[in-house]
Amino acid sequence: MMKFKTYYLLLIASLILLLLSLFENEYIYDYNIHDTYFVIASNHLYWFVSVLLICFFIIYLFFDFGKVSLIEILSKLHVFGSIFFLLIIIFPYSRVFNQSEFELYDEFIWINISIIISFLILLFLQLLLIINIFVSLIKKLKSIRTSK
Repeated sequence: MMKFKTYYLLLIASLILLLLSLFENEYIYDYNIHDTYFVIASNHLYWFVSVLLICFFIIYLFFDFGKVSLIEILSKLHVFGSIFFLLIIIFPYSRVFNQSEFELYDEFIWINISIIISFLILLFLQLLLIINIFVSLIKKLKSIRTSK
């Protein structure tokens, strides 16, 4: 029987987001960064996040097929953290709060702060994945050298 690996959650989350993108086509994300508003349709944001999660899944699958064992705790931290903080970033805040015709998040400064902090933690988690890959590859090379 095949063991369920943590990185399969990336594939499941990306498929769920792809399904949500089919039904979520009226909502628009409006990000205010300094003087500029970035307006993104929700289904495009869901597609981008699902492609990102599929790319992470392929990276983990590649290392699994290559018999390079990544550090388990760092892999779990990366997978669970990436899914959690991506969901915080794309959470539809208009479902919780009353939205106006052109919603401004200036009144909800804590929403902007939570999105920025979530994005920074997400970037740190990607750095953690890169560190995990390099440490695992170095361990694999050392084990190959000592076996010779």
